[in-house]
Amino acid sequence: MIEKLYESYDDNNYYIDTNKKKLAHDNAGVISGLLTFFAIVSIIFVAVALAFGNGNTPFYVYLPAIAILIFLIVLNNFLTPKLTYEFWKIRLYALFFYSVLILTFSISDANTFRQSRAVFFPVAMLMLSTLYMDYMWIMVIYKVAMAAVFLVYDYHVKASDIFVNDVVTSVLSIIASIFCYSAVISMALSRHEDSEQLVKKSQTDLLTGLLNKISFEEKCTSYLESRVIGAKCTMFIFDLDDFKDVNDKFGHQTGDKVLKLFSEILRGYFHPDDIIGRVGGDEFMVLVLGDMPDGFAERRCRSVIHELKTTDIDGDKGITCSIGIAEDTQGHNFEELYKKADGALYKAKEGGKARFIKDSFL
Repeated sequence: MIEKLYESYDDNNYYIDTNKKKLAHDNAGVISGLLTFFAIVSIIFVAVALAFGNGNTPFYVYLPAIAILIFLIVLNNFLTPKLTYEFWKIRLYALFFYSVLILTFSISDANTFRQSRAVFFPVAMLMLSTLYMDYMWIMVIYKVAMAAVFLVYDYHVKASDIFVNDVVTSVLSIIASIFCYSAVISMALSRHEDSEQLVKKSQTDLLTGLLNKISFEEKCTSYLESRVIGAKCTMFIFDLDDFKDVNDKFGHQTGDKVLKLFSEILRGYFHPDDIIGRVGGDEFMVLVLGDMPDGFAERRCRSVIHELKTTDIDGDKGITCSIGIAEDTQGHNFEELYKKADGALYKAKEGGKARFIKDSFL
């Protein structure tokens, strides 16, 4: 049990750390709907109780709480357009509203039902686990502090035996809320991981695991549009020579093995920060960001061609590729770089294949 709680604590920290911007918007967004819903329910409840009650229970005690609730709605509507969605600021904002709401109605509940156990406060502790997401240690400290404030007031308005029951109920509700919160985090993390997997699948080529054509172009465009003039980048286009013959002679399974092998060769020779993609059946592209040492691109191309050519795949050896290279420091866009590299690739093919040609805007 302790180990599971510790794992849940780590999961909670990871989820909050990686989703602060989204959670800031979610935590702020819940407040408006919750306040409005709670105001409507409270007004209906008190109106019905006053109209049809036996007169022995002072439901009018809830009227100041409802007035405070309406004030909170007005205040939230006024402040919401001014919010900056930084996580720590939204934390203070949300916990302020929840504190006033929970304590106001918990105190009203204690005043109305002095001979009964507290109901609103323990229910609020459990509900908060599904409404507000933050680091678990902050949630525990917050709930303990809230319980302390509530129980101090509860001590002065209820008999000792009922107060003791309220203490036990409050402690149990906090413990139960921790387990509830752990379950909520676990489900949220599972959905988050599923979402990430779907995004990854939509962005990658299923055979090789590299970026697909659309994702490659989007990532390249994003970088090229944000770079400063003078920042160097180099685009490579790799095209497997006579790849159709491999499929015809050895079958598509061998052809798939060649594509997978070539993707691994590219991963091995280029840096993880470089953008690598499979953009066609037998066409691959790489965008190298930043400067490279003199002769680096040429040595890299020779190594790629040599390793591919000397690797035996299902008895087929001697597969080659042609490479077009475009260098730029003048801020050209993706289409212009692609056109330059594609022109260089065409010259490499025309020159006899299994070679590279470099062109530039320099």
